[in-house]
This record gives sequence, C-alpha cells and structure tokens, in this order.
Amino acid sequence: MSRTRIRRMTPLAGMLLRFVTIFVAVLMLLALAWPTVAPMITRIATPIVRVGFQLAESPRVSVLETRGDELWVHRIVGPGQITPFTWFDRYTFFALLPLIALFAATPGLGWIKRVSWLSVSVVLLFLIQTSYVVVSVQLAYAAIGLTTVGALAARTLGSWQVLTRVLWEAAPLVLWVTFTATTWARLLRKVREAGSPSTVRSNGIKILRIEAGKGWES
Repeated sequence: MSRTRIRRMTPLAGMLLRFVTIFVAVLMLLALAWPTVAPMITRIATPIVRVGFQLAESPRVSVLETRGDELWVHRIVGPGQITPFTWFDRYTFFALLPLIALFAATPGLGWIKRVSWLSVSVVLLFLIQTSYVVVSVQLAYAAIGLTTVGALAARTLGSWQVLTRVLWEAAPLVLWVTFTATTWARLLRKVREAGSPSTVRSNGIKILRIEAGKGWES
C-alpha cells in the first residue's frame, strides 16, 4: 500500500487496519508457541476438571489422564476396571490465544486496563473451557444411556449439546466485547466528531495517535 493511499485512509479504516494487523501478528506468534505451551495448559486444567467431575457425579465414574497435550476421560466399568471413553486434544483450550490477541490489538486501552481486563477474561474463559469438558462428557453419558435422565431432558439433549458447544466457541468473543465495548464506542464517537470528510482526512491521523496511544504506544 502506497504512502499516498495510507494518507487518504479515513481514521476509522486506519484504526481497523491497525487492529486487524496487530491481531493477526500476535495470534500467529502465539499459535507458533502453542504446541510447546499446550501440555502445560492441559496439566493446569486437569485438576480443575477433576473437581468438576467430583461435583457433577455421584457416584464418581470418570477418571482423568493427561497424555502430553491431551486430556483423556476414562469410565469406571467395574471394580478396579476402567475403559477409555473420550479425549480432548490440544485445541480444547486454544481459544485462549485469540482472546489474548484481541486484547493486545484493541486500541484506546491503557496498559493497566489491558492487563487487568485480559487477566480476568483469561480466568473466566479457562473456567468456561474446563466446565465445557465436564458438561460435554455428562451430556454424552446421557445421550448413549450411561446416565439415566428424565423424559424431558432426554428430548432436549441435542439442544443442550449444541448450546454447550456454541457457548464454548463464542466465549472468547463475548468476553472481549463485554470488556471493550465502551472503549470501541468512545473511539467511534471520536471519529464521528472529527467532522466532515475533509476534516477527517486532515485531522484523522492526529486523533488516532492521541486515542490509540493510550493503549498501543503507552
């Protein structure tokens, strides 16, 4: 893209371009490191998931095993006997990465807000992800008849499985929007207040530097 074209870019387009560029760059770097980080995340998640199974099952029938970056769920089938039931691969907790990249790319955030909101979001997302493991297994037990459920619950199992999956996949975006919506609204208001198209072109770079500098350059 030529310098002339960059100068002619509206503040909104420039802000969005920078957001997308930073998001993609950060996500790519994190994705390259994920195969190394994933086993550690799985080890951290395993005891939390184990507590979830203890709360969800009575008597307890699920046994967890960590195999590198994989989390295996076994089911007790008899005294001292277990059999593999399902497993969750390294991408079960991968949504942590786009969440981090979204906060890293968001303009107009000071570093204190960026770090604090990201920390809270990561914790919440991690709890959602570990809860997903527990809930999805319990729904699978019910779907194949290993757990007895009522007639109404049996008819709605498919809907609950879809809802659980959607919530699990949408959680990073929902958390990011929840914490940054007011920031984006303020930035867009600044762009609208810039005035006419000619004023926007002349003052857009200055406005973006002031606003984006609160987060990207501070």
